[in-house]
Amino acid sequence: MARRCLVSLGLVGAGAACLAAIWAGAASGQAPSSEQPAPNVSELVVTGSRIPQTNRDSVSPVVQIGGGQIKDEGLLRVEDAINRLPQAFADQNSTVTNGATGTATVNLRDLGPERTLVLIDGKRLMPGDPTAGSVAPDLNFIPAALVDRIDVVTGGASAVYGSDAVAGVVNFIMKRNFSGVVIDAQGGAFNHSNDETGIQSVLAAQGEPIPARGITDGFAGEITVVAGVNAPDGRGNLTVYGAYRAAAPVTEATRDFSACALTANGPNLLCSGSTSSPATGRFLVLDPATFKLVGDLTLDPTGPGNTLRPFDRNRDAFNFGPFEYFQRADRRWSAGVFARYQVAPAVELYADGMFMYDDSTAQLAPSGLFGTPFNIACANPMLSAAEVQAFCADANVPPNGTALVYIGHRDVNAGGRQYHLTHEDYRIVAGARGAFGDWRYDVSAQFASVAISQVDLGDVSLTRAADALNVISVGGKLVCASGNPGCAPYDVFQLAGVSQAALAYIGTPGRATGGTTEAVVSANLTGKLARYGLKSPWADDGAGVAIGAEWRRESLDYAPDAELASGDLASAGVGAPAVNGSFSVFELYGEARAPLVQARGPLLEDFSVEGGYRYSWYSNAGQAQTYKAGLSWAMAGGVRLRASFNHAVRAPNVVELFTPTSLNVFGLDFDPCAGGNPVVDQMNPFATPANCARTGVTAAQYGHIAPSPAGYNALQGGNPNLRPEAADTWTVGLVATPAALPGFDLTIDYYDIHVANVIEMPSPDSVIEQCLETGNPFLCAQIHRAPGTGSLWIGPDGYVSNLWENAASLSTRGLDVTTSYRRPLPSARGHELGSASINFIGTYLMALTTVIAPGAAAYDCAGLYGSFCGDPVPRWRHVLRLGWETPWNVDLWVSWRYISSVVVAAASPNPYLATQFPPGDLRLGARSYIDLDLDWRLTRRIRLRAGVNNVFDVDPPVVGTDFEQGVAANSNTYPGVYDALGRWLFVGLTVRI
Repeated sequence: MARRCLVSLGLVGAGAACLAAIWAGAASGQAPSSEQPAPNVSELVVTGSRIPQTNRDSVSPVVQIGGGQIKDEGLLRVEDAINRLPQAFADQNSTVTNGATGTATVNLRDLGPERTLVLIDGKRLMPGDPTAGSVAPDLNFIPAALVDRIDVVTGGASAVYGSDAVAGVVNFIMKRNFSGVVIDAQGGAFNHSNDETGIQSVLAAQGEPIPARGITDGFAGEITVVAGVNAPDGRGNLTVYGAYRAAAPVTEATRDFSACALTANGPNLLCSGSTSSPATGRFLVLDPATFKLVGDLTLDPTGPGNTLRPFDRNRDAFNFGPFEYFQRADRRWSAGVFARYQVAPAVELYADGMFMYDDSTAQLAPSGLFGTPFNIACANPMLSAAEVQAFCADANVPPNGTALVYIGHRDVNAGGRQYHLTHEDYRIVAGARGAFGDWRYDVSAQFASVAISQVDLGDVSLTRAADALNVISVGGKLVCASGNPGCAPYDVFQLAGVSQAALAYIGTPGRATGGTTEAVVSANLTGKLARYGLKSPWADDGAGVAIGAEWRRESLDYAPDAELASGDLASAGVGAPAVNGSFSVFELYGEARAPLVQARGPLLEDFSVEGGYRYSWYSNAGQAQTYKAGLSWAMAGGVRLRASFNHAVRAPNVVELFTPTSLNVFGLDFDPCAGGNPVVDQMNPFATPANCARTGVTAAQYGHIAPSPAGYNALQGGNPNLRPEAADTWTVGLVATPAALPGFDLTIDYYDIHVANVIEMPSPDSVIEQCLETGNPFLCAQIHRAPGTGSLWIGPDGYVSNLWENAASLSTRGLDVTTSYRRPLPSARGHELGSASINFIGTYLMALTTVIAPGAAAYDCAGLYGSFCGDPVPRWRHVLRLGWETPWNVDLWVSWRYISSVVVAAASPNPYLATQFPPGDLRLGARSYIDLDLDWRLTRRIRLRAGVNNVFDVDPPVVGTDFEQGVAANSNTYPGVYDALGRWLFVGLTVRI
């Protein structure tokens, strides 16, 4: 019977979880690739509770993904399997290039990866990259071929597992107890037909090359070897594994919809890009006394090479798209060992060791100057007479003085910027477990570390660029005024004027090292209390309890070189200060579950309650208390109701606590109170004198604040006074397993999560907008205008405070629906036809609401994208999977993945989000993807699998970047949300030796 269950649900080697998978309604349905038969087990530790029970009785909704499903769907990365779940939202993944950390993270309920706890076999996975504010665990550490199943609890679970389990828990159950040798290999590639004729016409009209019609690229593959041996007396096992994975890069130039950087122009899209042009540059000339813009110029490409004309974004923007990676280059090595040995009837020793080395490369377009201010001497010999006139004619520039010029220029000849990101991870767990009577114990210690290296290549030092722009003539030869060794004039003032010597001088790498460590010591005891009389008189089973204690210490360090720390590199724009710190926490917890009524009539087959409590004391943030309560009510006919409440917490991490404060320049023009007539100049009806006064603008300053051509100041950094976040999670659900329909189950669960005291660094533009529109005192206090000028960018006295604070709140509500059904097919002419299965999981998002500060206006992002909502937040997503398990050792599946449409946030009726927008941004249409998978058991030892994901090569929704509406797509779409690279063709082979 256990084997039959495995065939139905595709949980590789998951005999102990067989009942759990049935009742979870997992989105699976494939045949197993189990390494050995699994025993029938009636109880197990279900994720979300430490008390052994079947998932049939679990109060917390649990969704499961079988390891076999990951293989059969051709997925090489576990984050891809999780991101297919409607409860998960895209975060760091293989398609992130701009801002990539080289990691993969999971973001349940779109509440942020820092609010999802990740476990391996019920024990914490260590924090990930120290450069990411969330410090979320890196899923690259987990080899997909070793995953037995993935349990996903979508709700608070801090009372059971501690901090971070606010949105839910992802628990990776690993394969163990191997005997023999198994080799698994899988590879695949993307195949795409470029047939977006509308976008191709845009490319042709603007002289951009059109990619080839048929493309096959992005080759990726993985090979895993697993070997195991049992002790001769059957009391122990040793399992070892090693794996190698590699993926080739894909550039945006290979897809017609990403071959140029698009922007919306009314209902249409135009090929646009960066205003830092490679050939002609951009020169914003400011009055050095008033800082008002007096010229927006570019080199005239018609010659003679150093004449100027007005800058025209539509003609002069730089198409950066073809240089950038759509999929990062990546290589990963991993290895590990799982060992256990029963030294006595009640004592089993165990140890795990896991290792990963990952090397990933992201590539962006060439560097240069991105609207950087320079004082250019009017006597600079690189300037033509026309340029001297344009730069120095202002009345406030004295004769032979200096002009204030913001320069945009791309050094295409230097090649793309590359970011080499490596991670070296270790995790060691050792412990003892066993059982005596009705009690089980588990005592363990674990240590884990992550070491990172970051090397940024192809960037420009602003200090050296300023040096190379300050040029004099000596004997008719142009030289750097400083006389610094290697300095060569950086002539951006004429066409093709930049020399290789200048590029060699200003080109400067940035380097950083760092890492995280985590140490955990825990002890857990579970037991059944029936023999002690702790049993309801109306129930057959007694109460179950779990008690325990845990100590955990986390540390983080990030050590950038001088270039990264100072913000001297042109691409950075802001400094990346060194961070170092640690915290520890000691916790005591308890959990109880008790059947109150059992077998008392059709309405009371089982009525059980459970509760839990955890006390935590943090060395830096003080105490926190979490708790949970739940009930389960089973009735005749296979109907059960369940409900739970969880009070969860997330403690501040080292980045949030200890990042040094620094004044950084960031962003585009967002000051609504700048300009001669702010209401008109900034196209903001709220920018009246009275409203601007809320942001600190005096009557004398209104109408006289100079807009910034390049950015504004923000004071950013950590906050050692942060307190833990607190979340309340409610779930109410129905589980139906009607006896009249064997093999069918249905679960419907409503969830409601509210997070208070959210640790957030609200964006400065949201601070100013809400202050302007609502006068919120907390937000208005964050705005510090420079005395006299009222500026937020001229000098260090004008800035927006952007420190981590316990100020925001988040909430979300929705409905999860899962169902599965499996039954044998009727025979045809005496021939068995096997069985068919159906599995469905869908989520309807009712609300995803953010309040950035106490008293601030709330905004709901459900069904929206762009602005403060960011990536698309569809209201409805589902996965439907149909399977046919034939009697001929060939099993087939077809899946339908659906993502509903979203509307630009600027079209929302919420006044905080609503603003003007081009019609081309209005909607990203719904998408359906069809996948086909095949699993063929060639022999008892050899299995072949193959398939196609996104069979019909459905293009993703295409949208142009529009910073005014907060639409900042990657590759003109959202690759983490949609299948962006086309159909995925794959083949895999598993051989048991």
